[in-house]
Amino acid sequence: MIHLLFLLLSLSAAAQQEKKDIEELSTTMYRLYNTDSIEKFMAATDRLKALTKKTGDEQTFYKAWCNQALFTFRKINRSKGIELVKEIKAYAEKEDSKYGLYSATSANVTMLSIMNQTMLAEKGLYECIDYLHRYFPNESAAINYIGLCRINFNRVNFRKTLELAQRGLQEPNIQPIHTQLLHAYVCIALGAMHRRDGSYSEEEYDKAYREWKQTQPKVNENDMFKIAEYYHAKTKKDYQQALEIAKTIVSPLIRLSYVSDTYGFLGDYATALKTYKEFKDLSDSLSAREVRQMAAEHSLQLDVARSENEAKDLRLANQALKLEHISDELDQKRLEEEALNLSLENQRIELENRDIELQNIAVKLKNDSLDKNNKDLQLSEWESKMEAQKQSERTYHVFMYMLGLVAAIIIAALGFILHRHKRHEKAIETAYEKLENAYGQLEETTKAKERIESELRIARDIQMSMVPRNFNIFQQYSGVDLYASMKPAKEVGGDLYDFFMQNNKLFLCIGDVSGKGVPASMTMAVAVNLFHNYAKEGFPPEYIATRLNDTLAADNESGMFVTMFIAEIDLTTGQMKYCNAGHNPPIIIDPPLTSDGPCHPGFAEVESNAPIGLWPDLEFLGESIDNLRGRTLFLYTDGLNEAENSFQEQFGDKRLLNFFQSRSNEDCQQIVSQMNATVSYFVGDAEPSDDLTMLCLKIS
Repeated sequence: MIHLLFLLLSLSAAAQQEKKDIEELSTTMYRLYNTDSIEKFMAATDRLKALTKKTGDEQTFYKAWCNQALFTFRKINRSKGIELVKEIKAYAEKEDSKYGLYSATSANVTMLSIMNQTMLAEKGLYECIDYLHRYFPNESAAINYIGLCRINFNRVNFRKTLELAQRGLQEPNIQPIHTQLLHAYVCIALGAMHRRDGSYSEEEYDKAYREWKQTQPKVNENDMFKIAEYYHAKTKKDYQQALEIAKTIVSPLIRLSYVSDTYGFLGDYATALKTYKEFKDLSDSLSAREVRQMAAEHSLQLDVARSENEAKDLRLANQALKLEHISDELDQKRLEEEALNLSLENQRIELENRDIELQNIAVKLKNDSLDKNNKDLQLSEWESKMEAQKQSERTYHVFMYMLGLVAAIIIAALGFILHRHKRHEKAIETAYEKLENAYGQLEETTKAKERIESELRIARDIQMSMVPRNFNIFQQYSGVDLYASMKPAKEVGGDLYDFFMQNNKLFLCIGDVSGKGVPASMTMAVAVNLFHNYAKEGFPPEYIATRLNDTLAADNESGMFVTMFIAEIDLTTGQMKYCNAGHNPPIIIDPPLTSDGPCHPGFAEVESNAPIGLWPDLEFLGESIDNLRGRTLFLYTDGLNEAENSFQEQFGDKRLLNFFQSRSNEDCQQIVSQMNATVSYFVGDAEPSDDLTMLCLKIS
């Protein structure tokens, strides 16, 4: 019994220690989330995942894993963060974890919000709310309603903001801060609508304001609380107080907008105009920065391919420099060999001169000996002869010694010269072999580069041949005018369009594949072929989009996707059924009311469907327009409205709509040609940043 009691106490102590460790690691994780301490954050979350997996704490386990994915997305690499969310979702599906699937979906919504994919983020938030209501009815979905309120507040859709905030307040177990934020959104929406059109009375607004104040929000800690106080001051017409509150808002864009608006109510129109200009400059700057960031992400694969080509060119340049260096070394060695030969010749001449000097010395010594013999002749003829003989022998030995020394020096010098000569011959042979191999490699590399360029030109010709260019088929249909054009930004592009007639119905599509280059062109070819096959079967546009998505999303390891607009037009009635899959909304141009009046262009309303190929098992929603007769339909890719000039200024939606105000009498080909010319003039000398595709249709 004692041992069993001791074991139970040990297990209880271990469980308490593990719970304490989980709380400490969770605190560390949230503390490091907004820092740049990558290694510390990853180490803490890895330990927290391992410990919660061991103890069976499912919710904390998925929170730690999703925070890792979001941290990776924000601080390290966006693609890796997205892949990590996919891994979490796959693991949750394998483990049949409802909370894991909810956490993965919520993390994906956060990433979409950061990437400014508002429609996809909004759809994901609704999915999160539905998931919580279905599987976790006691969990609060208030945070998701707050996200939806933020989206509709930014759209200036205050009625929808009010509806969502009131629904969020009905959630169970709401945290105090979420209650305060939802009440703040109620006050803001009521105050804005009361100021705008008086659709809500001041009494209704005062009641909502009192309910919010009862939650005791800390106004100095959140911009939404300050905005609620701002609308309260404006409702009470205390514009000076409203101005002071507006100046404390942290968000620079909202602050400048509200300050400018308040100065107008105070009658200081000069300051209001100045502040409004600051607001527009900041707004344009932020929009341009977001567009550049998305363009940089979309062109990442193209940059990688360009870097690889530049690396190949650099290697070719290095090889050419090496060949030049080898040639210089050969010239240097040849000069050194010539200098060595010249030095040996000089040494030989010096040896010959020394030999002559030795001979002269011997002659002089002999003459001296004769003089001495003549002087001593009187002493003794014998002594003179002996002395002469000794002197002659001594001279002979000296001469022979010097001659042997000179011969040894000459032999050693000749041996050294022969050894150096053989070494130089071997080095020259090796250098010529290297030079020959280098020239061979350079020739092969040049041929490979030319082959790649030729294949890219062939790929461009094949791609351009896949899109229809015979617009004369509509001459047999009275009152139908259609024209389209496609201009890839590089050798091959990712834009697409297609159209054909069947049973007096016109089927057409236009699309844009994510990325550029050969992978995008291959995806474009597959998408066009699939559209043609499904449309030939007579399926409606939303069914075609669903089937395309099922096919392209299967085993999509590269993460490529396609935005598409698909339409079916009955030429007898003028009705158009269509489905927009994450593509730019089409422009509908109504004719002028009078003969000399302007046209009335506008963007068609489209459902917030996801792009094709991102996720499997999606159901796409379709729409319809009752009658297109007498109107113009203009379809395009984002290479038109996002075209940039050398000042990084975009063509934009405003210029796009202004273009169509005076195009009532032009046919479709003239409209497309004039639009191409207008965009080319706007872009100027700047490099095209994206493919440009347009399709225009008129039915009289």
